[in-house]
Amino acid sequence: MRTLIKVLIGVVVLAGLLVGADRIALSTAQSKAADQLANRQGISGRPSVTIDGFPFLTQALDKKFDSVRLSANSVQLSGGGQTVQLDSFAAKLRGVRVSGDYKSATVDSGTGSGRLPYANVESLLGLDSRTTLGYGGPGLLKVSVQVLGQKVGTTVKLRTDGNRVLVDSVGDVPGVGLLPGVSSMVSTAIGSKSFTLQDMPVGLTLSQVTPEPDGLVLAFQGSSLQLAG
Repeated sequence: MRTLIKVLIGVVVLAGLLVGADRIALSTAQSKAADQLANRQGISGRPSVTIDGFPFLTQALDKKFDSVRLSANSVQLSGGGQTVQLDSFAAKLRGVRVSGDYKSATVDSGTGSGRLPYANVESLLGLDSRTTLGYGGPGLLKVSVQVLGQKVGTTVKLRTDGNRVLVDSVGDVPGVGLLPGVSSMVSTAIGSKSFTLQDMPVGLTLSQVTPEPDGLVLAFQGSSLQLAG
């Protein structure tokens, strides 16, 4: 009986050591991955990297990871000849295969999201200082315009076409019955606007845009991605 107890204690201790070694190796790998991605792939600064799955060491030996999550306070996007900041970026990459030197990787598929402040959306659309954007309710973007000394407003719906964001439809402009042509002027001014995003984070493609109270939320997706350190 004492021998059995000793064996069991030994097994428990060994298992604890193995788990501890696995967690240490995981923490080291996540830190090195964050260093590799710092200020690359459109990421500003050093991101947070989380490698899912247990045990880690068997995945590392295979150089294939089931799921890797990234998050960063901001990433840089370009569009219309300018660079803007996308806040609160987060992505989940699935089927990550790393190269022998761990300096590049291929990814089976990935999804992500981030928030574009409305001031940045105004800039990308090329709106002048008389026009401001805000949250107009579920699925709607509020547009406020100064016309002939009067502030008028409407709502628009957006849609995506690849990495391009377009105004899909323009709502009515209330309160301008005594100002002929104002409604048509506003619709023409905003209805023709669009912008195309480039240098997408970690190679993802824009899939959806959703107006929210604190900005325009962008959703991303992609497959057969290439990551380079």
